[in-house]
Amino acid sequence: MRWKNGRWRLGTTDRMFLEDVVVPGLLATNEIHRVLDIGVAWYTRSYPRLFARADYWTVDVDPAKQRIAGANHHTLSATQLTDAFRPGMFDLVVCNGVIGWGLNDPSDVEKALDQCAEVMRAGGWLIVGWNDMEGRRVPGLDDLLTKRFRRQVLPAVGADHFIPETGYAHRFDFLTKR
Repeated sequence: MRWKNGRWRLGTTDRMFLEDVVVPGLLATNEIHRVLDIGVAWYTRSYPRLFARADYWTVDVDPAKQRIAGANHHTLSATQLTDAFRPGMFDLVVCNGVIGWGLNDPSDVEKALDQCAEVMRAGGWLIVGWNDMEGRRVPGLDDLLTKRFRRQVLPAVGADHFIPETGYAHRFDFLTKR
């Protein structure tokens, strides 16, 4: 871990890719005004600064995460987003390291993705980061992702997905709401 650009950096290839390429690329479009980040951890504590150009919100199912989440936080599951947010509220939803790390059952993943779609505007972005490996892979994830979303080329990346070089088969999928 190291301090860079006013925040602690976890130093993993996938996290640096998200923080240095994906987020700045999306914020540069000037189409991202409200962001929902699903899942809070110590290494996301500086994300309010990373997303400083946007109205940044977080959710996490663990009440203990409130102390590191920031002001705009709700303690709830990704399967309950409409309990706290109105339809079409967000331009971007980031769900990195949640699917396969607590949100494991395909029916729960489907419900969470449906909830994401409900709180996103039409054409809004969904960034899903997950580990494509035994024990973390959710069966049928691709079908679940493309039920309410379409794969979209992220201009900053030039592709609709990206697989950083990690030892844990991390993958990012870039989608927009249908």
